[in-house]
Amino acid sequence: MSETIFARKIYQRRKEMRLSLREIARITGIAASTISRVENGLLSPTLDIATKLATALNLELPATPASTPYKTEPAVGEINRAHDTPAKLVEYRKLGHTILRGGRRRDLSRIAASNGYEMAILLRGYFQLRTNDGFRENLKPGATLNCKLLAKHTYFGIASEEAELLWVG
Repeated sequence: MSETIFARKIYQRRKEMRLSLREIARITGIAASTISRVENGLLSPTLDIATKLATALNLELPATPASTPYKTEPAVGEINRAHDTPAKLVEYRKLGHTILRGGRRRDLSRIAASNGYEMAILLRGYFQLRTNDGFRENLKPGATLNCKLLAKHTYFGIASEEAELLWVG
């Protein structure tokens, strides 16, 4: 039963994100036909396939079967170790800055992949995020881009007027 629910969630989330089977196949590295069979309930996904799809679509994996034993409480030693290590109050990250000129197309995937950034934040201006497959989304200030997904597919940014991106690594 949980497989059919997971299949429905995959289909619904893919439609919400406006991704075609071809786009999600490129992102995950899974054949589009396999994804289609999983969505239609014709194929039970392996753990690897389910993990890749859940990661790409920001979904939770289905619960483990009741017959699988799992630990419900951490051991006492694990609790003590958690209190012994101090949490990091300050963490330094690599930052980058990009100005998107009006009417010019920039390959954002290349910038994200070559510099190892984790996220990009649109600070000012408006631009359209595009792919060659026809995906388009208009972004406004405050939009946050997941660079791990951005680097797996070719995304371009086209600004109508000057826009500014802050990259965080």
